[in-house]
Amino acid sequence: MMSDGRMAFSDFKNTVKVFNTKGLEDFQVKMPHYGFDIVHNNVDNTLAVTSDSHRISCITIIDIETTQIKKCIALPSSNYGIALNENRLIYVGHKWGIYEINPLNESITDIVRNETASDSYIATFRDKIYLTNWRKNTVTCYNLQGNILWTFQKNGVLANPHGIDVDEIGNLYVVGTSSKNVVAISSDGQQYKEILSASDGLIKPFSLHYSESKKQLLVAEFSDKAYDSPFLFRIAGDIETPGIHRMPLGNMNFMMRLFEK
Repeated sequence: MMSDGRMAFSDFKNTVKVFNTKGLEDFQVKMPHYGFDIVHNNVDNTLAVTSDSHRISCITIIDIETTQIKKCIALPSSNYGIALNENRLIYVGHKWGIYEINPLNESITDIVRNETASDSYIATFRDKIYLTNWRKNTVTCYNLQGNILWTFQKNGVLANPHGIDVDEIGNLYVVGTSSKNVVAISSDGQQYKEILSASDGLIKPFSLHYSESKKQLLVAEFSDKAYDSPFLFRIAGDIETPGIHRMPLGNMNFMMRLFEK
């Protein structure tokens, strides 16, 4: 979600779509690759979109003002989750690890050089990086030097974790695609609580975004059929007693990441 309340979506149909605060499409941009994850940079008002594609491996930068592609940053492999840390892009490279990109000079620095799963998502908070791994059913916390601080793995609680985000005090929110839930995890990885489940209407949750300004959690479903309508789940108020509202977005095959720091 951008600072003006608009929402940006990436999909597997080579398109990025931006919706206004009423849920109506504002504009769309055709991409040179399949889009996976997306992050909004408030400093220069751009979107950075990763590519789940072996044919074209890059991060595409979209200028919000002109609604045009500004540039593409070439990468050595497919790339999945992406986040911001002090105006630098942190992304997951398929089977390569976690990397940091300076968007100004496009220099790349490796942070973690371990094999990563496809479709891994990432989030940052201060000097911490959080990575999901759906193959191992884990959420791992690293420092900026790439050292593991803790790993969360609870059988029967979180299965096939994908989307992840962090609130303003360091609590994590993680989507469990197979467990059909959203789990909140404390900043030290020791405490957890399921805050959304299938009983709330989750079918195949895949990605999410925590809006600090609105104090809301937005969750997106993944649909592999064109006629299935994805929904956003808005959760407002205290985590103990969240209010939930469904907002249909039409017949679109979306994977969503709404992220701004």
